[in-house]
Amino acid sequence: MGSPESEPERSSDEIQHSVTVGDFYMSKTEISQKEYQEVMGVNPSATKGDDLPVTNITWYDAVQYCNKLSQKEGLDPCYTISENTVTWDKSANGYRLPIEAEWEYAARANTDTPFSFGDYVHNSDANCYNAYGYNNDASGNWVNGSGAYLRKTVAVDQYAANDYGLYNMHGNAAEWVWDWYSEYDSETVTNPTGSESGNAKIVRGGGWNDHPKHIRSAYRGAQPADVGLYSIGIRPVRNAGTATGKIKSVYSAKAEQKTGKTLIVYFSQTGNTEGLADLIHEMSCADIVRLERKIPYSSSSNGPVLYGEALDELRAEAVPELKEYPNIDQYDTILLGYCNWWSSIPASVRSFLIHDDFSGKTIVPFCSMGGGRFGQTISAIAKLAPDSVIKEGLEVTYSSYDRDEIEDWLKAINIK
Repeated sequence: MGSPESEPERSSDEIQHSVTVGDFYMSKTEISQKEYQEVMGVNPSATKGDDLPVTNITWYDAVQYCNKLSQKEGLDPCYTISENTVTWDKSANGYRLPIEAEWEYAARANTDTPFSFGDYVHNSDANCYNAYGYNNDASGNWVNGSGAYLRKTVAVDQYAANDYGLYNMHGNAAEWVWDWYSEYDSETVTNPTGSESGNAKIVRGGGWNDHPKHIRSAYRGAQPADVGLYSIGIRPVRNAGTATGKIKSVYSAKAEQKTGKTLIVYFSQTGNTEGLADLIHEMSCADIVRLERKIPYSSSSNGPVLYGEALDELRAEAVPELKEYPNIDQYDTILLGYCNWWSSIPASVRSFLIHDDFSGKTIVPFCSMGGGRFGQTISAIAKLAPDSVIKEGLEVTYSSYDRDEIEDWLKAINIK
């Protein structure tokens, strides 16, 4: 489990280690919108279609679906739900979420390459943001053509199945698993279930708007358990043998309310995020701080020079020094703005998140982007600020600011 240090575009949290998993059955496809509607009576997906994967569901929605599907088929539900605490009865024969190790075992299908279909993603392999290719040269040019980015989900059985008969384990819709996000236990383990508590659940497989590096077999996404996303769905499993014991999952992050004050913190390189941040500042009257690098990028405009520097930093998980770091102690809520670069946060935002303790803080992201939407930026924030409470964010295309949309978002997150 995990990736070798030689694997291109890997993340540092993918340390290879030995894992044993028991036998299990897994759904051949992501759950479709028709299947979800028949069980839950609703379809929250952004792009509608009976044979498209259901998306926009929280981790708790996914757990509820497993229970209701079990009841519908006369099976024993696996989960007992009490507010934000979920107890998993491992002996139950009903549907459940896979543990992270089961998911990776199934996705690899007896391969050790970055993807079950090989070392590269061709347009015919998976539904993802493949315009730039995998392990690209940072030119900023689309190497796979405009058709390489569909900008939406496709049918749950589209593209070829892997050698275990499973469809779309890479791309299309990422999939919730049981585990809270935490560092791997590097010891040899059997059926690991991760930490008992946390605030971000692991999502695997990547979605239609993720770059190829994020749909690798080893990549670990993280998403607040109570926040759904247009690119995350579900693929249930069932036990194929006997198991015993009960395991709890506890949402542990708590938002502190000490001052009631909100701070807007943002990084902007070409001006798009700055314009959005200024408008949010005007409409909310919250304090505002711009993050600035001690050593600026070589270029202030979009192009190969800036793209290359940003990608090099992302691959190295760099933490550049900032001119100054805002004092967040007097604020309960941080509205965190950035540009979506290579489907992740700029290195300067990483520096800010690593510098302080965000325990008890509420972080609400907002970003400007060129088509990748949030990508893996929320995942990056969740990993770097694991004890924060992350709320639903706002995304805009470049500088297309909509005052009504911003006003609705501020009301939804209780910022006046």
